Parts: sequence; C-alpha cells; structure tokens
Amino acid sequence: MINLIETNLLKTLEIYPESTVKDSMTYSLMSGGKRIRPRLLLSLLNDLGGDMNQGLYPGCALEMIHTYSLVHDDLPAMDDDDMRRHKPTNHNVFGEAMAILGGDGLLTAAFTTLAQSDLNSNIKASCMEILARNAGSLGMILGQEYDIKNEIHNLDALIACYELKTGCLFASALEMATVIAGQPEKQTDAHDLGFKLGVCFQFQDDLLEVTKTSEEIGKSVQSDADREKVTIVSLLGLEAAQELTQSYFNDIESLLLKLELKDSYLKDLIEEMMIRNL
Repeated sequence: MINLIETNLLKTLEIYPESTVKDSMTYSLMSGGKRIRPRLLLSLLNDLGGDMNQGLYPGCALEMIHTYSLVHDDLPAMDDDDMRRHKPTNHNVFGEAMAILGGDGLLTAAFTTLAQSDLNSNIKASCMEILARNAGSLGMILGQEYDIKNEIHNLDALIACYELKTGCLFASALEMATVIAGQPEKQTDAHDLGFKLGVCFQFQDDLLEVTKTSEEIGKSVQSDADREKVTIVSLLGLEAAQELTQSYFNDIESLLLKLELKDSYLKDLIEEMMIRNL
C-alpha cells in the first residue's frame, strides 16, 4: 500500500514546472514517513468494500495537507525545529521564504489533486468539503492556533487542541472513506474515531519526547519542554499520562466494534500506530 501511495504522490507533482518551490514541495512530500493518513483512508475504504484505487488521489491530497502543516510548523516563527524524519527541516534546506511557498504549494496542490480524481462530482464535492472543514480554521488550523498561543492550562483544553490539530486530519481520512464507499451513514462514527485516534497519537508524541532520543524518533526531542509547552506528561506526570493513553486505546477498540471492524485492515493499522516505541 505504501509503494502505491508513493507512486501516486510523485505522479501528482508531475504537472508542476521545475522551480525551487517544486523542489521544496518534493523534498518534504517525498521525505518518507509512515503515510498514516492515506493508509487510514485506504484501509477503511477496503474494509467497507470500496475500490481502493478511488481513494488514492484523496489520500494523496491528505498527505499534502499533512506535509504542508509540518513544513510550516517547523518554521522559526512556529516550532523552530531543525530536524524532521531524520532530515534537515525544509527551511534549513531552502530558506524560510521557499519553505513558506513550498507549504502553500502543497496546500493548494491538495485540492488540485482532489479535483483531478476519478470520483463522481457529488462524491468529489463531499470530499472537498470534508478536507476543507477539517484542515481549515474550523479544524487543524484552529488547533495549531491553540498550540502556538500556549494558553492551555488543563486537560480539557489540551484534548481540545489535540482533537483539532491532529484528530481532524485523521477524521478526514475516515470520513472520506465512508463517502467514497457509498456508506455516508457511518461518517459520524468515522469522525469520532478519527478524533479519538488523533488525541491518542498526540499523547504518544508527548510520551516519546520524554522517553526516546531524537535519533530514535527522527525529530527534535525536549523541544516542548524547552518552550514550556503543556503536554499530557507535564499535566499528569509520566505514569498517569501512560494510563490515560491506554484508556484512549480502549475507547478506540470500542469504536472499531461499533463500526463492525473487529477484524479488518483498519484495525491492523491502528494497532501498528498504537505501539510506536512507547
């Protein structure tokens, strides 16, 4: 599945003329990573009896949105990180201006990619709405604002930030899968699963920052502590943070059962995500 995603990601970039901006886009988009968001979409689509080929361009669009957010997150004005996926961050290779433009290019390319998919017009429009709603100022961007302002002082506020910042793109993947598969009645449950999964994933990142080295996870560690950012660990301590993360694992299992996905590609992928070297 990953090879299929990689091939189609490269294909989506072919329409763009050679330029530094394209180099910046390509550098970050093709820098590796587990391709979790498109894999979530394709796994659920397959489990629901849909055609995985119909999910490839929507999955690529999701990966473009995710990658642009990482490029911008790493900028000096935001998280000011020097390493991403074991490589120098985009602005350290191309400069801040080209990193900003490269991120902007990926954001807009995501919607171009969706528009060029073979989906029928109604499903395509639904996917556009799902992606725009979850990626924009109702979703991921609002979560990033909460994160940047660093005004989170309790667990509820932290969870709300994580639901938006990470859960929204996971929700996009799963929502689009239900629509493409012709089962929109499952969209709400898919959205809820995406939110739970996103929060749990961020809890894991918080734990990894204090339990692993930068070489093990491929990006800077202790940067949250250096910026005095609130995390699940700083709020609860390590042991209680691990216990709460486990409780989210249990909730995710329950939602999978509700979607009748006890034994499925999606369940296997989520289990892979849940054992990230904690």
